Amino acid sequence: MKPNREPVTSEAGWNDQPLPGAWRSVAILTLIYAFGTLDRQLAALLVPHIKRDLALSDLQVSLIQGLAFGLFFMLASPLVGWLVDRINRRKVLFVGVTGWSIGAMVSGLSNSFGQLFGARATVGAFESTINPTAYSLLGNLFPPRKLALPLSLFVLGGNLGSALSFVAGGAIIAWAATAPQVLPILGSLHGWQLAFILTGLPGLLLAPTIMFAIEPARKWAKSGVNEVITHTGYADLWVYMRRHKRFYTGHILGFALVMAFIVGLQSWNATFLARTFGWDLSRIGYIIGWTQFGSALFGLALHGWIVDKLYSRGIANAHLLYFAGVTLLAAPCGIFAYLSGSAIAMVVLYNLAYFFVMGFAGIGPAALQIATPANLRGKVSAVYMVILSIVASVLAPIVVASFTDILFADEAKLGLSMSLFAGLTSIIAVCMFLWAAGAMRRAIADAREQIEA
Repeated sequence: MKPNREPVTSEAGWNDQPLPGAWRSVAILTLIYAFGTLDRQLAALLVPHIKRDLALSDLQVSLIQGLAFGLFFMLASPLVGWLVDRINRRKVLFVGVTGWSIGAMVSGLSNSFGQLFGARATVGAFESTINPTAYSLLGNLFPPRKLALPLSLFVLGGNLGSALSFVAGGAIIAWAATAPQVLPILGSLHGWQLAFILTGLPGLLLAPTIMFAIEPARKWAKSGVNEVITHTGYADLWVYMRRHKRFYTGHILGFALVMAFIVGLQSWNATFLARTFGWDLSRIGYIIGWTQFGSALFGLALHGWIVDKLYSRGIANAHLLYFAGVTLLAAPCGIFAYLSGSAIAMVVLYNLAYFFVMGFAGIGPAALQIATPANLRGKVSAVYMVILSIVASVLAPIVVASFTDILFADEAKLGLSMSLFAGLTSIIAVCMFLWAAGAMRRAIADAREQIEA
């Protein structure tokens, strides 16, 4: 099969079926997301070894996990959103996958805080391409009533990559036995360095497969003309977002807090199990990796399917109402996971919470695509990812570390810090979803009116 080099058809409409090749594109995007983000959770798993070998503090570790990735993700996202709405999206993603894979491999060659910070910043900048590109493509390939499920399946790829990063990292650490390995050309490497290099390689090899995805021609609101390039800018987006500020504020902050709930706990789970219960990293990698993937596998597909069904039955704000409910169920699981006094109970409760809320990564973008006109979707996805990056990727690990280092001033109180963080983020997120639910109906009606004009 030859790659699809030109736009082949106009976008799926409000009452249409998915476009030809839509599910093939989902499979390609999911595969790339899975292998391209294989290194994403390695830093969380390998914290004790990185901290020891580079002589870092908890705060420095949190900066590598949060600020390094999140700040440059945030800085690159506006440009990516602008490009996604103007040029061939497959080319944008090809450059992104290649760049973040190289950055992941360079992470394994780092020998200081500054070098590792720079490598993770490179990963963050190039990973800013994946979400706006995929959201925009899938928003064109699937009609709104069938969008949550394919977006959830796409996100499952990222979860598979994160889960495999724990498993692969644990296996590599066990193999290396924490002693340096001497490799040709690269020389002596610690186990954590080898883990970064080996998990960055698959994304680099798979980057060309994006050219086999479908790039549909985009039909811009009110023009009735199929084009590849739009001339709208961020000013047009601000006008539209101000018109529906309650929806966008509640939606974006709500899902940002849910992502913070996940990232904040993920970033410190391995350290909590090692520090509190004495688990070794290879055991943590296997158990957290596989159980987290199992929770995501069932949760993402189920939640996406349910929301699509509810939306198809006329509940226009189903995405926000449903997520208010599941986040409320996740709250006690996240709170008590780190107060239970049992490692097994912690893993079970954490995975229950993860099962309830992991659908955010598909359902949040689906609601955003449905409520936003087609010619603004790349830019609104970039804004969405910038705010999620600030709240979750940058601040969440730092807030948990600050609770431990400053509020409680005791490393042994890490579990209490994580429990407090889980409760605050989940409850405030529920309030945001309920506050914005009514406004979502009006935003969808406005977007639909522009598409049909």
